[in-house]
Parts: sequence; structure tokens; C-alpha cells
Amino acid sequence: MHITAGLISLRCDYCNSVCSVAPDDQGVQYLDELQELLCPACAAPLWDATLAGVPIRSCKKCHGMLVPMGAFEALIAQVRSAHPGTEIPVADDGSDLNRKLECPQCHHAMDTHFYYGGGHVVLEDCERCELNWLDGGTLMRIVHAPHSEEEAD
Repeated sequence: MHITAGLISLRCDYCNSVCSVAPDDQGVQYLDELQELLCPACAAPLWDATLAGVPIRSCKKCHGMLVPMGAFEALIAQVRSAHPGTEIPVADDGSDLNRKLECPQCHHAMDTHFYYGGGHVVLEDCERCELNWLDGGTLMRIVHAPHSEEEAD
């Protein structure tokens, strides 16, 4: 089986049958396990996956996501349109700022910082590989955060 061009199904090389991949409860479709890329949070193999039509890498164990920087804002907008409504998120206490994660692609230390686009979350990024790491649940905290001045009032 291999991933089809649209990244939402698998095709058998032998019989040409197509298998659709059902999304999990977060909407992530896991397509292919990547033994060579390990989750920076729990060391399980990452998977090629898709969320809202955006190709990502995700961990089936801890539900963390490795998202290309160039697709990050589009992913938030896509998921936000599928999950309308806002919540006022609890502010992160900043304890995760001391965590040191290694980029699964280049193995250099990732930068840890607050994300100032809403959601009061801490995330990691690798500028070298242009990747963001979001722990499980972080994307939904960002998506459900007020995203304009009017909604925050």
C-alpha cells in the first residue's frame, strides 16, 4: 500500500484497490508509519498524516503534531472553520518553557516559546527545518481561542 496523490487514502500496488483512512477523534488521518522519524516528546515513530487536508506528521501515542511552518496558519484556519466557537483558554503556567526537545528531522534542539496567536500555549519549533511541534491538544486550544479583538471582549 502507498499513499495516493491526494494524501487521504492508500492504494494497493498489487490489486490497485483504494482504502480510505478514517480520521481519529481529532480529525487526523494516519497514513504511513515513519520508522526513521521519532516523536520528540515520547520517542514513538511519527506517522505521515493529514489534518483538514494539510499534510503533517503526527504521533499516535501522544497525539503531538509536527507541522510545517508554511502550513501552520492555514491549518489553524481550516480546523477553526470545521470547529466554530470560542473558549477562553486557561493560561499556561510556563513550566513547559524549560523542556528541551530535539527536532525529529535534523536532531538539533528545538526553540521553546509561547505562541502569541491565541490559546496561551507553549510550542517548539525548528527554524532550520521550518517545523512546529505541538503537543497533543495544543492545536485545539489555539483553534478555540478568541482570534480577534471583538471575540476577546
